[in-house]
Amino acid sequence: MKKLLLLLPVLLLFSCTKTVMYTKTFNDFQDNRWSKTDIKVFDFDIKKDIESADISFIFTHTIDPQYKNVHMELVIKYPDGKSYNISLNPQLKDDSGNSYSDCGENYCEVKMNVKQDMKMPAGKYEITLENKYDEDYLPNVNSLGITVESDD
Repeated sequence: MKKLLLLLPVLLLFSCTKTVMYTKTFNDFQDNRWSKTDIKVFDFDIKKDIESADISFIFTHTIDPQYKNVHMELVIKYPDGKSYNISLNPQLKDDSGNSYSDCGENYCEVKMNVKQDMKMPAGKYEITLENKYDEDYLPNVNSLGITVESDD
């Protein structure tokens, strides 16, 4: 009985983990600038129907990006051709200038959930991410990425 009680927390830990179905990061920003014309495209295939998937977005920037939030548009294109648009506006700083980002020595990172508990039928998906910053480019960008995880 004691062995069973010792194994229970381990079983619970493994039963709550998610499977990464897809992940990709872009870090090709010349001079840390993300141009308005540079739409990032994430293409991937889902081999089997997924009942519950989560999509998250990761944005890394320089220590002081000189802006409080980032305006972007994310579009998820399903295998049947339908699209789902999401406006993203991750906050990097509060009104007092304190960072919401998780910062290291050389860069800061913000991770946000984009879509949760999403049904994903098998097939080809395309996610596009567009910079909606007011200027020609968004400065001080190190990388951005998308991760798709499932409970299955």
